[in-house]
Amino acid sequence: MVFFNEKKITKKRPEICLSLSGHNLDEIAEELETGEDCFSLVEWRADMFDGIGELSKEDFQDKLKTVKRMSGVRRLIVCYKGDGVTSDRVVRWSFGIADIVDIDFEDPKTDRLIREAHRRRTKVIVSYHDDEKMPSKGEIAELYLRMEKTGADYLKLAATANTETDTYELLEGAAAYMQLKKPSPIIAVAMGEEGQVSRICAGDFGSRISYGSGKQPTAAGQIDVCRLAKYMDAYYKDK
Repeated sequence: MVFFNEKKITKKRPEICLSLSGHNLDEIAEELETGEDCFSLVEWRADMFDGIGELSKEDFQDKLKTVKRMSGVRRLIVCYKGDGVTSDRVVRWSFGIADIVDIDFEDPKTDRLIREAHRRRTKVIVSYHDDEKMPSKGEIAELYLRMEKTGADYLKLAATANTETDTYELLEGAAAYMQLKKPSPIIAVAMGEEGQVSRICAGDFGSRISYGSGKQPTAAGQIDVCRLAKYMDAYYKDK
């Protein structure tokens, strides 16, 4: 049973983001050349890049500038999932170069990093991930409320759907948060095969961005970016 007021939600096709899985610049260039008309955002998964933890600040920023240049006019998101020390460096070194950085909501330095990012004119996605299960719809709405307090530009919740019902929990929890008078922009992702539909239809529940894969998925259930664009073309055609 849907418990939210559907009319209060602005239904809009999410932007498609190509999530880069390349281990080096050549592989990234190849990914960016594939289906270049299918996406408007690029996410550099820096944790998948070979030797990222050994790079100096200068070397990292040189590579980041190269990825940004190869991305053309598309906005570039930098994301690192891994050990805290490297994550902190990657995020900080991306300020002022990347358009958006993805910061873990559970990082104890999150509030300080967001303030620093905004001082450097870099937008922030604050993200919560659960690779094992899906929170309840009430917990999801509460998580969005807690993330909102950080002042981030986007609130991202990605959790694993082990059943079809789990996907409904995510979408209804996202929609419940969107009932607020002035909700922040959200991203809602049900990971895994059971959650693939969320990557297409979550715009109906307020989600602003959907991630598609290049050479290989960077998250469970991710759909090839060009197939994702085709599915969205069909789904949002008459909306």
